[in-house]
Amino acid sequence: MSAPIHQDDRRRLRDLIVVGWSHAGQHAYVASLGIAIPYVIVSFHTNYATVGILLSVAAIAGSALQVLALVVRKTSARVLFTIQNIGSTLGAATAALAPGIYIFMTGRLIQSGAGWPQHPVGGSYLANRYPKTRGTTLSWHVTAGNMGTLLAPLLMPSIIATYGWRAAFWTLSALLVTTIVAVAVWLPSPWHRLTSTNDSAENEGPEGIGFWSRLRALIRQRPVFALLVAGSVAAGGQGIGIVGVYTPGYLHTSLHLSSLSLTVILTLLYAGAVVGPILMGSLADRRSHRGVLITNYGLGALALLLFAFSGKDLFSLSIFGIGIGIFSYSELSLRQTVFSDYLPPGMSRAGFGVFFTVSQSIGALWIAIIGITVADGGFRDAFVLMAVTFLAAALIVLWGTYKRKATTDHT
Repeated sequence: MSAPIHQDDRRRLRDLIVVGWSHAGQHAYVASLGIAIPYVIVSFHTNYATVGILLSVAAIAGSALQVLALVVRKTSARVLFTIQNIGSTLGAATAALAPGIYIFMTGRLIQSGAGWPQHPVGGSYLANRYPKTRGTTLSWHVTAGNMGTLLAPLLMPSIIATYGWRAAFWTLSALLVTTIVAVAVWLPSPWHRLTSTNDSAENEGPEGIGFWSRLRALIRQRPVFALLVAGSVAAGGQGIGIVGVYTPGYLHTSLHLSSLSLTVILTLLYAGAVVGPILMGSLADRRSHRGVLITNYGLGALALLLFAFSGKDLFSLSIFGIGIGIFSYSELSLRQTVFSDYLPPGMSRAGFGVFFTVSQSIGALWIAIIGITVADGGFRDAFVLMAVTFLAAALIVLWGTYKRKATTDHT
């Protein structure tokens, strides 16, 4: 009996690696974008307010498309991820060829629009395969994406300095090609729709009129609604969409740090983003999903404030940068874990579809808000605003989940 179990565990690990590498490619794009933006702004003679608005439009469009998870509940993850990664590769190539800021941002729009399956489909796919350790598993999914984020400061600054930002996006295109191959070849998910629900945990969900009634009832639950609102607010201080975009500009444009100092600080920040979700997710599984999420909000706000008021002290920027990496990049996996505690059987992909569509679509407005704040008041004001969003989200979660028990013993 032990051999089949061992083979099953190996298969699940392979799923996690392949889905995670796909996620890494999506994060590598956004992190590379953040590093390239100061140079792109100079090249195209634009400003952070314009860039922030355009980035926000792209993020809103991509986030809104996650609602498709409600429609394609039975479409295989392999098909969706393959299409996603082809689109992301085309987006990077478009950015590399762009003659101006609007075509450049069209590349981001293509990548954002194509990337909608990663969170709702990937999250439900993995949560179904690891139901007893959702906190750790979902944190590994986020961490895999953050490994892609970590690749950006290790590769892009030197490529930009030597060959220019266009070469950096061609390099990114080549990286994204490997995600297409990985999913298409190694993800053990069928190319066609399954007819038996026992064939794969990814194809789940009730059909018919009852599904939509259950979905509406789920959203009306106070904890579920509160977590959706908290995500929309906390997006103002979240890692990949905000921190990853504006921190490089702060270090380069505001503090005027050298390329070497910028690379070191960003590498440490993204290293924190890699280990943070794993540590916090494991702690949440051992302690309390809800309690660790709220604690993460408080510590994340503190790290953002201390980073903003560290001046040019490289040691302080490095230490507090690691803190930002840990807590800002752990928020999504922790909130997703708490949210999944309230999902009834058969509602995983649909629930995650609502989760990411609502919180990230509304939250994408923060990209423009932070960009305008940078243009009007400076980067320090922007980091203070990021911290405030985390504190507000903590209060919302406290209110929404108070005296309520989730469907597992972890909360």
